[in-house]
Order: sequence, then structure tokens, then C-alpha cells
Amino acid sequence: MEVRKFTENVEMYLKTIYLLEVETKAPARTGAISKQLRISPASVTEMLDRMQLEGLVRHRKYRGVATTTKGRNIARWILKKHCLIERFLIEALGVKDPEVIHEQADAMEHILHDDIAMKLSRIVKVPKECPDCYDLGEELCGKLAVRGKRVAR
Repeated sequence: MEVRKFTENVEMYLKTIYLLEVETKAPARTGAISKQLRISPASVTEMLDRMQLEGLVRHRKYRGVATTTKGRNIARWILKKHCLIERFLIEALGVKDPEVIHEQADAMEHILHDDIAMKLSRIVKVPKECPDCYDLGEELCGKLAVRGKRVAR
């Protein structure tokens, strides 16, 4: 999937909003986004207004924010790349520290070219549920085995 490149900031917002929507089965709340991204609520609102102009989200004051089809597709692709990187770090490189895995995948998901992600998907096995298996609380794929045990979902 070739998507227009957005800033890392916009991609992090999209990913967070999408994951909060999945978790709560409702529009994401500004406060929850603020808490997850460790950013002030005012900054979140400002970014949401910009993202709405881009057609990535629908933001209704006091009612939350929802990804548009375009925003949801981008968020899912970013998460898919995140999961590919996590699995590569664990399966191919033997990285065991969940914090390192998350930190590296978070950084690399934004710079990994789509063509390389597609090639990487031929090397590592990603569950069919991906990216819906991602666990926002654990900040890892819920199906990953880390340190010899499964990460709770």
C-alpha cells in the first residue's frame, strides 16, 4: 500500500486515534489522546483541526475524534509496519527487551519505505489479525512472544 508520507507527528496521532477507537469502540477523546501521546490537550486540539483539513479525521468538539477511511487506512498501514518491525527484531535479530522493541519499532515505522515493508512481510510471519492484534496498553502486538511468554492482550 503506497500512502502519501505525512510527518511522524501526524502518523503518531493517526495511530493513537485509531487504537483508541478500536479499544473503546467509540470516537477517541482528546484527553485520552493527550495522555497517550504525553502532549497538552490544547496541542492535541490544534493538531486535530489540521488533520481534519487534510481529510484524515472528523473532530467534533466535546464528542471526540474519529479517523476517516483515509486516516484509518494510513493508521492501519503504520501499525502493520510497526508489527513487521517488532517481529523482525524478535524473530530475526533475537531482541528480547519489550521496551527496546517498542522504541525501535516506533521510530522505524515512520521511515520504513513501503516497498521494504512489503519485502519484510515475506521474511517475518504476521498474524492475519494484524494490525488489530496491537495492544495499546502493552504498546506491542498482543500476539508476540517476548521473554519466553506471550504479551497479555
